[in-house]
Amino acid sequence: MKKLHIIGIICLILILIIALGIFLVGSPKKDTGDRINILLLGVDARDLQHPGNTDSISIISIDKNTKEVSLLSIPRDSRVKISGRGIDKINSAYPYGGLNATISTVEDFLGIKIDYYILVNFQEFKNIVDTLGGIYIDISANESSQIPELNGATGLTKLNGDQTLAYARFRFDSQGDVGRVKRHQKIIQAITNEFLKPANLGKAPTVLSQLNSNVHTDIPLLETSVLEQLLQGFNLDKGKTAIISGNWTTINGIVYLIPNNETKEQMVNELGLRD
Repeated sequence: MKKLHIIGIICLILILIIALGIFLVGSPKKDTGDRINILLLGVDARDLQHPGNTDSISIISIDKNTKEVSLLSIPRDSRVKISGRGIDKINSAYPYGGLNATISTVEDFLGIKIDYYILVNFQEFKNIVDTLGGIYIDISANESSQIPELNGATGLTKLNGDQTLAYARFRFDSQGDVGRVKRHQKIIQAITNEFLKPANLGKAPTVLSQLNSNVHTDIPLLETSVLEQLLQGFNLDKGKTAIISGNWTTINGIVYLIPNNETKEQMVNELGLRD
């Protein structure tokens, strides 16, 4: 099976839209039942020797029959049981045990089955933003005052790659990591919107070339028709989305999010992440 590299974290949905049927090759189709769960990971990898933590962890769940889509995000500071390691932040699973440990940890934490994965290098996604000529994000006054790269801009603002990267990484507001996940979701939609503009069609080969050399996924060709049918014209605003919540606490000088198991189970059920 050919594995593909990807550049970009927050462009996870974009990757699904443009990569399906173009880059995906390889393994036989799995028996996924009536639902496909795809683990979307954004990794802050500086280089090959330093794999980095997963700064973005989400599950996109697809109902094959109704074509409904849901997206559940897990804050990186969530304190969970890491497969083969013990209790730690969920974002430490990847540098500890790679994809296998990360997938097992997410499956155990949510009580769901992960069918496929898409892995994104957080460091590199800014290149796609620059290729598209920038993206438009609605910037709050608080975000503007604390992110120097935004140069004081507020409201709907066109951001370049470096500015988008700074915006994506910002997490020092009242919502902490939860606020960061929400910003990630805004960037996903903004990149998707920009790519689908007729004026950017001529840039598609460059964007696709960037994706082709920077994406890891194990989605096989035989699943392509299902995903293409589902994601054609997909609008994140129309999908069900949720973020794992809980209480923030400090243990041995380290800040964690202690997930609320009751609300977690409610989210998993409401989003339909299980068959």
